[in-house]
This record gives sequence, C-alpha cells and structure tokens, in this order.
Amino acid sequence: MTLQQLKYVIAVNKHRNFAKAAEACEVTQPTLSAMLQKLESELNVRIFERTNKAVVPTPVGQKIIRQAEKTLSEAAVLEAIVGQEKDTVSGELNLSAGPTISPYILPAFIKAYNAAYPDVQLKIRDLKISSMLNALLDGSLDAGIGISGNMRRGILEIPLYFDPVVAYVGSKAGAEKKKDFLWVMKEALSLRESAFSYYKADIERFHIYESSNLETLIRMVDTIGGRTVIPQMHIRFLSPEQRKRVVEMAGDENYPVRHFSLYVKSDYMREKMFNSLVTTLKRVIPAQLLEPGMRSL
Repeated sequence: MTLQQLKYVIAVNKHRNFAKAAEACEVTQPTLSAMLQKLESELNVRIFERTNKAVVPTPVGQKIIRQAEKTLSEAAVLEAIVGQEKDTVSGELNLSAGPTISPYILPAFIKAYNAAYPDVQLKIRDLKISSMLNALLDGSLDAGIGISGNMRRGILEIPLYFDPVVAYVGSKAGAEKKKDFLWVMKEALSLRESAFSYYKADIERFHIYESSNLETLIRMVDTIGGRTVIPQMHIRFLSPEQRKRVVEMAGDENYPVRHFSLYVKSDYMREKMFNSLVTTLKRVIPAQLLEPGMRSL
C-alpha cells in the first residue's frame, strides 16, 4: 500500500469516473486502474463498484476512503515538518479562487509566484465556497480565496482585501422611459446583492435582467442602455470610452463594498508555504485595497 494509491482512491471517489480521476492525477487511466486493482487485491476487498453508468464506493470502501483522507492529511503534516527545516519553499501549493476573483488577481499572482518560487508546483482550482471549505478540511487544498464571512469550524479566515462596487451606466439610462433596465449577475451573489442593495429604494422602476457573465452585462448596457454594477478592479479592463460610464458610489449610505478573505485549515502546518502565498498576494493586490490586518502581516 502506498500514499499514491490512496490518492487515486480519493480521486476516484471525488470524480466517480476513472478517466476524470486519472486526468486529475496526471496519469493514464490504465495506470490508475491497475494501481487500484492492486490495492484491492492486497486488502482483499472491493473499494468501488464499477458499472457502465456509475462508479460508487462499497460500504467497506467508504470506510477506506475516510481513513485514506486522514492518512494523507497526516502525511502532509510530516512533509510540512520536514519542509520547515529546508531553506527553500518547494512542493505543491493547491489554491482555490472563485470566478469573480480570478480575473483580477490570478494572472499577476501566477506570474509573480512562479518567478519567486520556481520549486513550487502551483495548482489552482475554481471552486464554490462550500466546496472550497470542504477541500480545505480534507487536506486536498492548501488555501482558498473567497467572499468574507464564511466561517466554519476547523477553518481560519484571514481578511485579505476589499473591492468597492461601482455603477456602470449606459447613455440611454432612464432616458424618456418610465422603466429602466437593471442588469444583474445571476450566480455571483456578492455582485447581485450589491446591485439590489444599492438600487433598493427605487427597485420598482427597473426591468431586471440576469446573466452569468459580467462582460455580457457590460455589452447589454453599452447596446441597450440601463445600468449594472461592476467591481472597481474591473475598471482597468474597460476602454477609455467605457470608463466614462463608470459612476462611483462612494458617499452614498448604501455604498456596497465586497470583502474577500484568505481561508486555511486552522492547524495548517506549512508555515513557509503560507508565507510565500501571503507575500505574493500582497505584492499583486493594490496596497490601498488590502485589509488593515493584512497590511501588517
């Protein structure tokens, strides 16, 4: 029995598909299948039931999976202890950042991190906040960046940065119409809530339309008119003409600001890896947007 075999078990349970599990583990499907069959033979049990439609763990397989998660977590602690004695930062860094965060931070972060820590294999996943917290707890993720206020037992939340929301208004907004258009994000709850919060006093005068893509909302405003809300960090992606349509909300009592935090497991042991992450994030996030506590770290 090897740690690698246990990683394959976890991957198959996560994806419930051998091809996807093999891709996630960066091995061929025959290799993954052969290693799992070898483990099952060694233990003399079936860990997964395989059919044409599904791959599901057996009752004993579920117990093995839970123990595999604990074993891999303990192995990571041992690696962290050894890593602390080395002068260099190396190994894997598994990070998660949501889709409303990634475009504004990740390109600069990846470039800066790879240059500063070439011995680290950086892996980034796009996970919803609930999945991110679960991955932190089971040890498959080192850290995650998400909207603030999602506390869970066993998870440490560190306020990271804030991003004010601004209005983006079309040239036809409110022009000779009893009803105006309000374009809102369908799935990004923080942006959706910001729009409704800011315009709640006169929400009845809007036709409300939804989209799951921020660029689509901006094009709708440009073409049809109306208004939407966008993160301040998005302004740099706008053309000079589009920037004229940005309306700052500062000074209004309903002025919305989104806050983001860095999440790690409470007993996370890889101090040097954590420091490398924080140091790089502070380099790429505008200093004026860092939360006060993060500035002092």
